Amino acid sequence: KEQLSYKKAGVDIDAADAVKKVMAKSLETADKRVLNKIGAFASFFEGTFPEYEHPVLVLKTEEPGSKQKLAFQYNRVSSICYDMINHLINDIITTGAKPLAVQDAIICGKLEKEVVTELVHSISQACREQGCVLIGGETSEQPGVLEAGIYILTASIVGVVEKSKIIDGSKIEEGDSVLAVASNGLHTNGYSLVRALMAQKPEIIKMQVEGESFLEAILKPHKCYYQSFRGLFNLPEIHGIAHITGGGIEGNLNRILPEDLDAVIDLGKIEVLPIF
Repeated sequence: KEQLSYKKAGVDIDAADAVKKVMAKSLETADKRVLNKIGAFASFFEGTFPEYEHPVLVLKTEEPGSKQKLAFQYNRVSSICYDMINHLINDIITTGAKPLAVQDAIICGKLEKEVVTELVHSISQACREQGCVLIGGETSEQPGVLEAGIYILTASIVGVVEKSKIIDGSKIEEGDSVLAVASNGLHTNGYSLVRALMAQKPEIIKMQVEGESFLEAILKPHKCYYQSFRGLFNLPEIHGIAHITGGGIEGNLNRILPEDLDAVIDLGKIEVLPIF
């Protein structure tokens, strides 16, 4: 009988090790808060926050949903990484938190060096642009579970916020105003519907939306609001922040509203983007 091996079973450990050596370059950082060496069993992030009196850690795990299927199908590997990181950061900044560190997971049917290297580099770059750092993660080749060419991404983030300045909606009161900040497109939600529409009307791919192709419009990376919002977190007038994702305005605004209050939204004042 032929002797079995990991390689014959579809997992090339040598190839995976070679990829990890290339990936390590994206994890190298001058951030002195990262204490572990690359390849360690776990990551260390120094938790001293002298500017905080009572620091509270804020954690979140996210994945870019079925948008990633389209991203890999149409070779938008880098942009889906920005989707994932920007979505993560937008979620934790609803509490007034500062993003600190990210860990990712890349699951695939067959490990492709160029693709995985671009994924890790782009995730790391998306983190750096928002002042946080990719400190580690997991890359797993799972033939038999996923087909070759299929990738599933996920990531977790940790941030920090001053306990007395947590923004959680508890201070929302009658008479408060609701302000809306525009998106730049679909962000990372509704893509099961988008894919169904594309399957029903394939010609839509050739359409133009405000001077850009339909694909460019729907695969535009999720906008990150951290740099715009960070200067507002200490304002006592900010009582709550909602990140409008799956579930829309109603589903997400209700997550921060006190039980005895409702929000009245004038939808006529919302400028609907052409892609919608």
